[in-house]
Amino acid sequence: MRANSQIFIRHDGNTAIFDIKGYLTDASASMLSEAYDNAEVQNAKKVLLNFERRSFITSSGFGEIIKLLWKMRDKKQVLRVAHPSKQVRNIFNTIGLTQSIGIFESEEKALEDFESEAEVLEGC
Repeated sequence: MRANSQIFIRHDGNTAIFDIKGYLTDASASMLSEAYDNAEVQNAKKVLLNFERRSFITSSGFGEIIKLLWKMRDKKQVLRVAHPSKQVRNIFNTIGLTQSIGIFESEEKALEDFESEAEVLEGC
């Protein structure tokens, strides 16, 4: 149900993982900003938005993700998305967010990408 949107935060090393359940709509999009304001998330180097495959994002929700991306860039944090539904993945592609945000089918693949990016940066 749309009204049952929830965000739970957990950590894996220096990655803050947002487990998002339900619909990210205009009514619930502010939950994303509030979750990002958490002190531990502010200190994380990486943030992963982990959606349930049943989750959906409205235009307001995508707007909130873009705002989050801007805040994160100012702090030199990296954003990834895991488990988007096919429809959500298509919207990410259509609006061009896949150029700025890695989109992955699983949490494991997203976490691996964070690690491979860190290895590349350390090798420079």
